[in-house]
Amino acid sequence: MVRATDWHREKVKYEVRTKGLSLSDLARQFGYTDSAVRKALGRPWPAVERIIADFIGQEPRNIWPSRYHDDGTPRSTGSSRDHTRRRRRRHRQKTT
Repeated sequence: MVRATDWHREKVKYEVRTKGLSLSDLARQFGYTDSAVRKALGRPWPAVERIIADFIGQEPRNIWPSRYHDDGTPRSTGSSRDHTRRRRRRHRQKTT
C-alpha cells in the first residue's frame, strides 16, 4: 500500500487564498497569532490544522496524512515537555 504524502505548504496557502483570506487573516479570525497558521504548515498542531482544513473544505488527514491515523485521530508527537528538553539539549554549547 502506498501512503499518500502531505500537501506542499504552497498548495495549502493557495487553497486558503482562493477562498478569500490570507493565512494571517485566518489565524486572526480564530483568535490565533498571525504566525500560528504558518507554523502549523511545518509542524503538527491539530487545532490549527482543523481550522485550515475546515476553511478549505478538507479533512486534516487528507492534507497531512503523515500526521494522522487512518481513523482521523492525530498521531502522537510526544509531550511538549520532551520536545523542549530536546531543543535545549541541542543548543547547549560543547565544553572542552
